[in-house]
Amino acid sequence: MSATIEQIREAIGRTREARERVWQHRTTDAVITALAQAAKNWLDPKSPWRKRAVEQATAPTGFSEAMVNEAIDLTFGAITYESLGELLDRELGNRRVLDEFCLRGRAQTRAMGPRLIAHFLAGNVPAPGIVSMCCGWLLRSANLVKVSTHDPVFPTLFLESVREVDAELADCVATLDWPRGELALTQTAVGDADAVIAYGDDHTVSALRQLAPAAAKFLGYGHKISFAVVAKEAMTEENLPQLAQAAAFDASVYDQQGCLSPHVFYVEERGQLGPRKFAAALADAMAAYQARVPRGQLSVEEAAEVVKFRTGYEFAAASDRRIGVWASPSGTDYAVIYDDSPAFVASCLNRIVFVKPTDGYKRVLDAIQKFASSISTVGIAPMNERALAFANDLARMGVHRVCPIGQMQRPPLTWHHDGRPNLADLVTWTDLG
Repeated sequence: MSATIEQIREAIGRTREARERVWQHRTTDAVITALAQAAKNWLDPKSPWRKRAVEQATAPTGFSEAMVNEAIDLTFGAITYESLGELLDRELGNRRVLDEFCLRGRAQTRAMGPRLIAHFLAGNVPAPGIVSMCCGWLLRSANLVKVSTHDPVFPTLFLESVREVDAELADCVATLDWPRGELALTQTAVGDADAVIAYGDDHTVSALRQLAPAAAKFLGYGHKISFAVVAKEAMTEENLPQLAQAAAFDASVYDQQGCLSPHVFYVEERGQLGPRKFAAALADAMAAYQARVPRGQLSVEEAAEVVKFRTGYEFAAASDRRIGVWASPSGTDYAVIYDDSPAFVASCLNRIVFVKPTDGYKRVLDAIQKFASSISTVGIAPMNERALAFANDLARMGVHRVCPIGQMQRPPLTWHHDGRPNLADLVTWTDLG
């Protein structure tokens, strides 16, 4: 049911009052402890939060039950006392700087979070929204969270799980939903916000940026794409099975819906094994992942797009040796498309991935140059000195994250999402002396 203007106003007032009441006696360490405990409570196989998420999230997200379980492990496994503390210490220098004046360099200073943060969440994967809520709590803010119709479950259940651990802390957050097109409701939500955090497609993020108050801090996370590169050193008989398994995980988890999901694997030639060997091994590994974690049910439109995409390449492969297709024997569960063309091609998603041969890192840079501003993550195997030089080239092009293949979907809590800090851009500082 859609929220009303009155409900949005009431939620803002209620969370602001809770913020003023709670932060008078709540330390940052106590907040870290509560959030870490709430996240830990999701990880037990018998957790009631896990059970409710599996029951309630499959329909709106489109994920299978097994994928919801995988999402729970990935999302809440990353939220620990150690990782939350490291996030604060790394970005603010000292987690206690949110509690009191602390020595930073030669000056005494303390940080203050926004009084009210308006969060607008996307529904493709749950982790960014959960992390955004955690950041709001860590910064001692009141938080109004607009959930997505594609995932109203994870944020709402996480709030309830925090309430079980610390009811006062939970009072500082409210989750609501309303149609994207209801401009008056969105204006009410952002009108008094000191900060706005927005996830979604570029159009949505741009529209929210225009609606946000001029004085409000705005963090927008729009559309991004990712890819991976396999160097010739990694293409050995001994290494291929484990490498293919890691690549299949990155390409399959979340049904390839996230910004960290690779669309293309570039495989360097002149290794012990060739790129086609990698394509075949990747398809086998994706079949194994599909057996363990089935892809979710596709809409009629999504299924038609996958069939059209896959059929087109299968038809071309029948008469062109430069193209090959390894696909699920029945249905549309997954497909690996081998294509000699070095050009980057965006996948239609839902576990459809390209493998392309390359003669080296320089050729890859040429192929992705026009897309560099849209790239989130690049997976590499192996992570050696050659890879470090390549990572420096990617950094100069504006790529924000480089990691081993198999870790693309496991960013640490401290990573610079889209190249920016999670907390430091939201605080203001007061110096003493």
